[in-house]
Amino acid sequence: MPCPANERQQQGFTLLEVLVVVFIVGVIATMFTLAVGVAGGVDRELRRETERLETLIHLAQEDAIVQAHELGLRFYPQQYEFSVWSRGQIADPADDRWETIRDDVLAPRRLAKGFEFELEIEDRSVILENSAKEVEKNYKPQIFMFSSGDISDAFLVRVRDRIERRSYTLEVATDGTTEIVRDED
Repeated sequence: MPCPANERQQQGFTLLEVLVVVFIVGVIATMFTLAVGVAGGVDRELRRETERLETLIHLAQEDAIVQAHELGLRFYPQQYEFSVWSRGQIADPADDRWETIRDDVLAPRRLAKGFEFELEIEDRSVILENSAKEVEKNYKPQIFMFSSGDISDAFLVRVRDRIERRSYTLEVATDGTTEIVRDED
């Protein structure tokens, strides 16, 4: 004897049940993706900052060659800036000075909160002043880029996360070749 329609046994899932399960799986997948993204975020951001610096150094070298002028690079604990040697009046060398570049590409750049620089020039650690005001009277870059394309000294700069103690090191040779190394935790 056939069963009435409301007494039939259910076979399979209703559309609503399937949608609820898909929604729950989606929420869990999103939470997992965000958790993994946050865990890898600091490392990714450190790498990006180091690569940006590397690219800007290469660009500054090319600019020094093409424009036939000397450029400088100065690091602070959480920022860096490029400068150009500005010759004032030919008869008055006293007005020659380093001027910070303010264009869009080589403008001063600040690191993300919690990141800092460590600088070594020719295997010697350099103490970085905290602000431009501290070096305002006698401003001088730490690194020089000559119009020949050469760099004054081999140096390495470490971009470090103060909290998680992760870091990347950018090694720069006097001929301008660079290498990025992920430091071991």
